[in-house]
Amino acid sequence: MSKNIIEVDPAKFPWLDLNRYTFCMGAENSGILYLSGQTASEYDPKLDRVVCKGDLLDQTRVIYEKLAVVLEAAGMSFQNVVQTVDYIDATALPLYRETGAIRKEYLGDNNPLGATGICVERLLRPDAFIEVSMVAMRGEKKPINPGWDRYGQLTYVPGVEVEDMVWTSGFVGSEDINGQTNYPQDTARQVELTYGIIGKVLAGAGVGPEDVVKTLDYISPQCLLQYPNTADVRRGFFGDRFPASTNIPVNRLLRPEGHVEIEVVAVKGGDRQEIRVPEWEQHYGGLTQNAGVRKGRILQISGQSSVDPTTGATVGGYDIAAQTEQAYSNIARIMGEGGYSMDDIVNTIEWVAPNGMMDYRKVGEVRRKYFGDRFPSATGVSMHQILGRPEQLIEVTAVAVI
Repeated sequence: MSKNIIEVDPAKFPWLDLNRYTFCMGAENSGILYLSGQTASEYDPKLDRVVCKGDLLDQTRVIYEKLAVVLEAAGMSFQNVVQTVDYIDATALPLYRETGAIRKEYLGDNNPLGATGICVERLLRPDAFIEVSMVAMRGEKKPINPGWDRYGQLTYVPGVEVEDMVWTSGFVGSEDINGQTNYPQDTARQVELTYGIIGKVLAGAGVGPEDVVKTLDYISPQCLLQYPNTADVRRGFFGDRFPASTNIPVNRLLRPEGHVEIEVVAVKGGDRQEIRVPEWEQHYGGLTQNAGVRKGRILQISGQSSVDPTTGATVGGYDIAAQTEQAYSNIARIMGEGGYSMDDIVNTIEWVAPNGMMDYRKVGEVRRKYFGDRFPSATGVSMHQILGRPEQLIEVTAVAVI
């Protein structure tokens, strides 16, 4: 069954002409809906351009109004949301805590969901202070909390379970669950603590490391040199059953003493398919991730950049369109190797290095080539750099629902 692209009534979405973009507002399959990241962008006829108006709080409210329209068009509401990710411009951090009241206003009380908040280099719209993406599901939500009292005052929980799916919040190992700071100079020990926390959340849903299909690591610049030391921690946690993974250097974490924030998605039961491309084994053989992992209805693709995995060489020079072509070619190769098509993809995240932002619009034609007019939902944000590759301009991660 192919994905359902959510059609939004233009009369209910007055902010933008949605026909101009190479992504849809939401894509659903098998009861899982991925919504595109939203900023407060709107077309201003007086200026004849798209702008984001107001401060962080004004923009957050507009974003939730937009997301409400998309959820309604899909026959859902905020009660169906299982995960949110906030991408915050560093200049807006002093006001960020105040957005909790707006979240609570729209999300309501007793509405369990996982959440992550990340400080990014900048957003694609230079006047945007925040971008919010969401995932929603049909079905009964069950909160996962191993008994940690601090979540009683927050607008999210450690994890949420819906049918066979488990979604976690982002966790940082710089502090334990009681707020005690740990290992301020040791990235590997922080990550070890983080996986200990994640393990308790997974156990609360009756799943284990072997059920994880996705990890997303947000990496603080202060620990880039130490980050390779975390590979042994992952081997200790996952054994040889590695998930698909993406590792993103960001501007900073919300907790400045934190080195890495990790969020995961797991699937309870079902067969596990690890997708490997034979000619890429030399590249992936030493990594603690698989190119793609399917379990149940979710197929998660590891982040793909302009590296040709056959040779390990960066392709495309400093041309972001050529680099994006390589990234999507890699994704298409993984999908084909697993027996799937690009039309199965419901969401992409495009992580753009600061020196790729000026020409980012060029990636639209690449997306048209690979998706035709069946665009998935999408989020695009700026990262600190591509991990370990200063010449690279973009990394793309994708998820399919089968």
